[in-house]
Amino acid sequence: MKKIGFIGIGLMGLPMAINLLKAGYNLKAFNRTESKAEPLKEFGGIISKSIEEVVKDNDIVITMLTDDNAVDAVMNSKEFLNNIKKEATVIDMSSVKPTTAISHGNNLKSKHINYLDAPVSGGTIGAENGSLTFMVGGEVKSYKKMLPLFEIMGNKSIFCGSPGSGQATKMCNNLLLAITM
Repeated sequence: MKKIGFIGIGLMGLPMAINLLKAGYNLKAFNRTESKAEPLKEFGGIISKSIEEVVKDNDIVITMLTDDNAVDAVMNSKEFLNNIKKEATVIDMSSVKPTTAISHGNNLKSKHINYLDAPVSGGTIGAENGSLTFMVGGEVKSYKKMLPLFEIMGNKSIFCGSPGSGQATKMCNNLLLAITM
């Protein structure tokens, strides 16, 4: 069973992490406000004290953070880059600019780390019910390997193309929703 590190245990990250734990995955979580991650213990989650601890020795690292600055702070940190193992897969489920996703995808690829940008649609109710939609950019091989995770947290995932494509698709989706409203 693959081991997962999950960074960002907020309104969306908490129920997503709970769904992974309920499915039997080993999961370590990190959140700047540690108390927000405490409920995961009830489901067998391990609370990490640092980014280094949450990425070390994990096969998959998922980030669900507030914005570009938060994602940059994590993915550009030495704690993250010096401790993530080669051939791990990073899935950023945050909503960020496509250029941010492309930058992190290129940086991680140069370090032999797989990267997917996979922003979500469906809100907190979708996160709780495991009915999110994922718009995914990255390498198709990595996407196919991660399909079981997407299927646990959501009822639909769409492969959109190269890194940044998931973010671009999410922007278009939000634009269409706004126009419809």
